[in-house]
Amino acid sequence: MRGLPGRIVFLLAAAGALATAGAAASADDGALARQWPTYRERFVGDDGRVRDTGNDGVSHTEGQGWAMLFAESFDDRATFDRIWGWTRDKLRRPDSALFAWRWNPNAGEPVADKNNATDGDMLIAWALTRAARYWHAPDYLRQARPILAEIRGKLVERRGGGLVLLPGSEGFRATDGSAIVNLSYYIYPALDAFTHADGSPQWARLRRSGLALLAKARFGVWGLPSDWVAVGDKGQVTPTANLPPRFGFDAIRIPLYLIWGGEATAPRLDPELRFWDSFADRPIPAWVDVTDGSAAPFAASSGFRAVIELVRAWRAHRPPVLPEIADKDDYYAASLILLAGLAARARWP
Repeated sequence: MRGLPGRIVFLLAAAGALATAGAAASADDGALARQWPTYRERFVGDDGRVRDTGNDGVSHTEGQGWAMLFAESFDDRATFDRIWGWTRDKLRRPDSALFAWRWNPNAGEPVADKNNATDGDMLIAWALTRAARYWHAPDYLRQARPILAEIRGKLVERRGGGLVLLPGSEGFRATDGSAIVNLSYYIYPALDAFTHADGSPQWARLRRSGLALLAKARFGVWGLPSDWVAVGDKGQVTPTANLPPRFGFDAIRIPLYLIWGGEATAPRLDPELRFWDSFADRPIPAWVDVTDGSAAPFAASSGFRAVIELVRAWRAHRPPVLPEIADKDDYYAASLILLAGLAARARWP
């Protein structure tokens, strides 16, 4: 499953392709749009499969969804349709509107694990709802609605008086009644869009619950959230057992989605800013252990730095100056750069 041991393998692999500072670009539309052809040519195949170059060239619904989002954002309908067509044909589960999370071109059975990844499903549905509106093509919305209905029906559960978003349909419910949750899966701008596309009040309730969980998920001396948390039956939140308790490759997306979704506040972003500001005279590490303060022995990638600059720009009430995609950037770093640019475009239109 993408979210547990397999995801850890991906994180370790992705860490090897770290970038030093590259060229910088302001967050204006022109500078941002010029990076899309670079991303498309490097990571998107002619068939629409998005290659994770930091993870042996596999594909997953996260990447397919992000690339669909990018194609819509930069008015590239032909590429959008290719990515969506491959995703629908290769990853759609036969018994569901959801998608198998991973495609491995190096395996005899490319889709060995049929479990879904909820963030990937959400990204795909969000891209479809945006495409329906931007290109005045209601068929995209028709295809998004069954995905949204299954996410609501199968992946949202109640814990401790609030709602939790399960990262997948299997493997995230513990025998003690707790749920394993990834707070970076709460894609706040998507949840807002789903309220309008789907009409269910559950999206707004899930949004509020996600913010409440984030307020509880503040650990260690810095008060940072870990990539994975356990939510108990009474609503208590702790770092997930048996996984590294790190603020790292997943949690870096939390402040990104907060800003993009209009949910950024000082209490929600100050802990991360204090942590990053403490490295004024040395490189910011790629992760930190939220329980003991130990840090990665390697620096954060240019994608991480794009998110950090986005948050610092939010604090300074100015548009950010973001790194551009460089030759050494892998799929994940390049994706974070474009995501930070789109968040900036939403925040400073």
